[in-house]
Amino acid sequence: MKKLFWAAGLCLLPWIAVLGTTLPEVAQAQHWRLAWTGFDAAEAAGLLLTAWLVGRGDPRTPFAAIATATLLLADAWFDVVTAGDDVVFSLLMAGLEVPLALACLSVALPRPTVPAHV
Repeated sequence: MKKLFWAAGLCLLPWIAVLGTTLPEVAQAQHWRLAWTGFDAAEAAGLLLTAWLVGRGDPRTPFAAIATATLLLADAWFDVVTAGDDVVFSLLMAGLEVPLALACLSVALPRPTVPAHV
């Protein structure tokens, strides 16, 4: 599996260069509203699932929290880079999404244990 991930990651590098040099600066997209509302619905579901799992002390919490953090960070990235004239609003949204993502990651990461004093 490790070799697959290495190969896929390395194969993406030249593809990124191709995209960076061939994609148009501006593109019109089909179903733009559906794409963004669906993406935000996935974030809401992730946040609600994470909250529910945290409340239960469920060991699956890190999986939901990391997936949700990933969605939030991707949303912040695309908000900012596709902002156009709405850059201030997009930065405000990213200012909410990034801290939420960090909160999700703080739930997902193991807590350091403090050894008992001997």
